[in-house]
Amino acid sequence: MAAPWMASIRSPTRHWNSVWPTAAGVWYLLVLAGLTFGAVNTGNNLVYVVLAALLAVLVVNNVLAEWNLRALIVRRALPAEVFAGEPAPGRLVLENPRRFGGAWRVAVEERDGGRARARFGCVGPGQSDEEPATWTFPDRGVVTFSRVRIASRFPFGLIVRWREIDVPGELLVYPKPERGNAADGGVGLGEAAEVRASREGVGELVGMRAYAPGDPVRRIHWPSSARSVTPLVILRSAEGGGEVIVRLGPEGEGAIRRACGEVLLHTRRGDAVGLEVGTERFAPRSGASQRRRLLTTLALLPPRGTPPGRA
Repeated sequence: MAAPWMASIRSPTRHWNSVWPTAAGVWYLLVLAGLTFGAVNTGNNLVYVVLAALLAVLVVNNVLAEWNLRALIVRRALPAEVFAGEPAPGRLVLENPRRFGGAWRVAVEERDGGRARARFGCVGPGQSDEEPATWTFPDRGVVTFSRVRIASRFPFGLIVRWREIDVPGELLVYPKPERGNAADGGVGLGEAAEVRASREGVGELVGMRAYAPGDPVRRIHWPSSARSVTPLVILRSAEGGGEVIVRLGPEGEGAIRRACGEVLLHTRRGDAVGLEVGTERFAPRSGASQRRRLLTTLALLPPRGTPPGRA
């Protein structure tokens, strides 16, 4: 049997609306029940008038609340690169295709992917609005979205009404990047082997770039960094043209995370980066397309267990 204050109302959009009273709504219903009891037992016309007014407010509340969620459309605007375990800032878009009536005080929440949330104040008829939202995914791989929940306490805050709507989609989540061996200057130490075609610190000064994890502190140009928001390192003509082969070791998920960190580190440096995964080898190349190709390969690898004796 359904709970006393729980109800489901079938809407013309073929979705179910669920209703639950707020704290204020519970008190309102208690007062309403008390007035009903008093009106029946006393027969006082004034009590009946007050009771009728309160019932009218409840009816108006339900009609407006039902209309408020009708026909709304939700879309996602996700970032281009998403890494496991790291906040992924994006946006949720709420569209109101109705010709009449705005959508007021609507909250949107992901039900099965990333747990992102956003709140919208008012979306006018025929308009759309977007609000920032943050997704977080614990694991790498393909994430499938299916449903979102839209909810509102409009108009009087007596009830919260919500509906789950289908918003399908897919997203590829890259592994969580971790610092690897090559970032420490190691060569052939397991996860990554660095085969640089040039030496650091030589060549003509051609510019500066943002500091990346693993860069030697001595390469930071302190005067320019003091004038900038982020630290800057010196870039010379003999740098940024090296080749790096990231070799994936046989360890568990930690090896994949460290390989991801190596790919990110060296692509930021401007190196040509390659990847070796078992018998499969990707030749070193530079550029955004190569970066996405390597990260995608790491993200789609079969799950790996933690080797015995390793935390």
